[in-house]
Amino acid sequence: MITEFQIFIESQVSNGSFGPFLFFILIFGGFLASLLPCVYPLYPITAGILKSRTHRVKWLHPVVYYFGLATMYLIFGLIAGISGGVFNAIMRYPETNLFLAYILFVLGLSSAELLHLPFFGSRSSNSNSNSLSGSFVLGMGAGLLSSPCVGPVVVSILLQVATSSEGNFGIFSLLAASLKMFAFGLGVGIPFLAIGVFGLTLPKSGKWMRYVQWSLALIILYFSLTYLLKAGESWGWTEVTSTKIYLLWILLVWSVFSYQDSSDYLSIRMKKALSVATSIGLTITIIIVILNSNANYQVDKQLQTLSSQKKQSELSGNLEWFRDREIVFQKAEKSGKPIFIDFYADWCTNCKEFQKLSISDLALNRALLENAVLWKIEDTDPIFEEYANDERFPELKIGLPFFVILSPKGDLIFKTNDYLATKRMIEQLSIVK
Repeated sequence: MITEFQIFIESQVSNGSFGPFLFFILIFGGFLASLLPCVYPLYPITAGILKSRTHRVKWLHPVVYYFGLATMYLIFGLIAGISGGVFNAIMRYPETNLFLAYILFVLGLSSAELLHLPFFGSRSSNSNSNSLSGSFVLGMGAGLLSSPCVGPVVVSILLQVATSSEGNFGIFSLLAASLKMFAFGLGVGIPFLAIGVFGLTLPKSGKWMRYVQWSLALIILYFSLTYLLKAGESWGWTEVTSTKIYLLWILLVWSVFSYQDSSDYLSIRMKKALSVATSIGLTITIIIVILNSNANYQVDKQLQTLSSQKKQSELSGNLEWFRDREIVFQKAEKSGKPIFIDFYADWCTNCKEFQKLSISDLALNRALLENAVLWKIEDTDPIFEEYANDERFPELKIGLPFFVILSPKGDLIFKTNDYLATKRMIEQLSIVK
């Protein structure tokens, strides 16, 4: 049901038209995207922010916050039109994921009231914290933090924006596509609006609320860890290494916090702890990245030397991904199987997530193993540019991941930028088979 609706949305977005029907369809699509688990940490943060912002009109701050969030998506559309989709690629860099991990870490501490931020907590009741412009900016921040979570529909909209401005900048097509992003943002913001309007009348706090508060903080910290894991994977770290770094970060904060004068305010002690831990933790992270990058460089150099004649394939679990076009088409023609292409880059966190998924998802693994000839194309391969300039694949100008299924003769059968669309991939491979 959801898959079919997603396909319908993408098909509607791909055309240049824009009307009331598509506007409401995109709002509903944004609402569905807002139910993804990685958006959940923002809900308690929103409740905490809006709880401290009061006005004689109870719902005014939540509404302003809501439109601030949607406006951020409109800005995404404008940036994509001007930059050709560079912003979308930036959101997939490991450095971006590291930044988001840190932001969520700080917000987790704030949710547990270990850290007082100007816009978060009961003590922020001054006039500045109650300004409508402040609520609007905070809503934009929620839109920024939620943007990596809401998936392929966003990429589809950005795709239209980027392609509409490519070579021939059309202000009206850019405006239409930006309004599509705005409509999608309105949908994403619906739960935030509901939390703001109705969450302000929660039952009176008690001991039970303290447990709930800490539980929500732990959830936020968990998602902070997931962003660090994504960043670490792009740098070649194992999950164990990334987890150790995260635990080291917590230990640094706790150590600095504990060895301060206990007479100071809790929030002041935590700010000092974060300041020291940030400096030490960032230094350690940079050293690890440099050492690991140098190690990876030496390994890559050795691999290039060993495969200087020609790298024909590489193994990932029980799957063999071919790296040479001639071999791929020969095998496809001989076996009659379709060609499954994974466009890959080391900086693309979701590309690496799919590589793991192709092994852990048994149904997908079987379909790839038995029903397809697998072809991995990296962004550094010369063939990548050839496909990026192919008018059938404008998605490659927006960013990765991107997956394509071709017939043995090279005809397009299926394409998607959603690495989680495994059911659709399996269905298409089964149909072709």
